[in-house]
Amino acid sequence: MKKKLYYLLCGFLGIMVMFLVFIPSHTVAQNSPMEIKIATGNESGEYYSVAKDLEKFALTKNLDIDLIPTRGALDNIDNVFRHETIPLGVTQSDLLAFLNTFANKDEIARLQAESIRAVLPLYDEEVHLITRKDINSASELTGKRVSIGESGSGTSTTASTLMYHLDIQPKAIQALDIKRSIDALRKQEIDGFFYVVGVPAKVLEEQILPEDNFHVLPLALPTQPNDEFLSKIYANAVLPANTYGWQTESVNTLNVKSYLFTFADEDCNHVTPVAKLITENLAWLQENGDPVWKKVNPKNLSQLNSQRVSSCPVM
Repeated sequence: MKKKLYYLLCGFLGIMVMFLVFIPSHTVAQNSPMEIKIATGNESGEYYSVAKDLEKFALTKNLDIDLIPTRGALDNIDNVFRHETIPLGVTQSDLLAFLNTFANKDEIARLQAESIRAVLPLYDEEVHLITRKDINSASELTGKRVSIGESGSGTSTTASTLMYHLDIQPKAIQALDIKRSIDALRKQEIDGFFYVVGVPAKVLEEQILPEDNFHVLPLALPTQPNDEFLSKIYANAVLPANTYGWQTESVNTLNVKSYLFTFADEDCNHVTPVAKLITENLAWLQENGDPVWKKVNPKNLSQLNSQRVSSCPVM
């Protein structure tokens, strides 16, 4: 009796296996979430944090967002440009101008500059120039040691641009990521470092202590008539007092806009789902995600020429 029951069960299981094997493939596909990759920057940065929020929420919408960590905003552009499997990334508005500047000198830069498209504006990123308190102005960094952020990061591009326009001429320039920059300043291996990030930046709050005796230096660009690069890309900003536990006074600085971007020939099926995930669920993200979501206004693409905006639907 047991043997007959065994054969009966085996037969039944065999039929079920055959049934599952021959289920039409489109039925299975309908239940499988679409996978979309986003180049996010360093895992300690805000880009990665906001993308992590999207990754978590997307699963409730049958969408699988795969985060691709990189060295930062400039590296994100290169990754999306070079890899067909990565349709989206996050970058800074001044990098678009940076690529245009070098377009006549480098073929890859020219192609990137011509084809990059903004999908959605995200949030403003404040420029932090952090030193010990014995340094009181950006000009005092001339002849000293400065970290401009990791190679490939947006910080490195912004820092280089600002040092040029502010005529800061360091004795030595290092390309350290944010955690190494903080440690190097604490050990007096450098005299200051740049970091471009939406506030409040978790890494600055967690890694810097009041006893480190650090502060953020004020920044303002010189007025240059007819200079659209400076006036349209960089805006004056104020870092409110106590943005961080170690920063007790308000500081005048600059900011740049961050964007979700793609390239001109990208399939909208890999762009629109993420854009709509943001626009249709922004209130949830602002309530439950990284604090910088509260600064996101998806309708504000006015800083860019219409030719720079993706044609993929976002609303």
